[in-house]
Amino acid sequence: MEHKNITGHDGAVHEGLLNSHTGFLIDVACEAGRYSVVHHYEKLDPARVTDAPLSCPACVAANSPATAQLHRGRLALRYAEDVLALADSRKRPPAQDDEGLRLAFVSLAAENPPPRSLYELIREHVSDMLTDRALAVPEGVPRVLVPYKRYTGGTVQAPVAPGDRLMHYSAAGGYFQYVWVDRLGDSPDGIVVTVHEKDRRPVTYSAYELGRRYSKLDWAPLP
Repeated sequence: MEHKNITGHDGAVHEGLLNSHTGFLIDVACEAGRYSVVHHYEKLDPARVTDAPLSCPACVAANSPATAQLHRGRLALRYAEDVLALADSRKRPPAQDDEGLRLAFVSLAAENPPPRSLYELIREHVSDMLTDRALAVPEGVPRVLVPYKRYTGGTVQAPVAPGDRLMHYSAAGGYFQYVWVDRLGDSPDGIVVTVHEKDRRPVTYSAYELGRRYSKLDWAPLP
């Protein structure tokens, strides 16, 4: 999540909390809400991003050492960490286990419900952490990149490793093909990747072909 100073409609400089890959304004550090900076259905004007110091009293207070633990972005991060910790307790990677994430959110809401105003920030932090995991592969794995679409917006190029799940979507037929990465290796023409679809024989692609055909859905469980 990005933190940038932004000039609001009232002329005050707020701390903006933005999607780290799209620049979309999610919220502000004070309780004013993002609509103090943008109108409904309006994108953030880059001209509103400023190097000027914060002038919104609540945003200033949120960044003071005495109240740092009450900063809305930090509170949301702690809730997001709790969600992933609960999902991880199912012993399956959360991105491969949508039900695990759903149950984690439900459990958190029942036992220690966050303020509703933090929901978008919590979701953004969860997306950031899942992206970090998708970008991590064990050392020594050849570098082959495919697109990874973040849940809250933005696409990054992510490396693949054995055990990763990939998806190919055919717009013409509405066909979703899911495959798992078996291995990466060298060939006379460069790196190749072998994948398998459920109940089908493995297929080997060049790194270039793989990147054009598949996108990454999940990361493999790291040892």
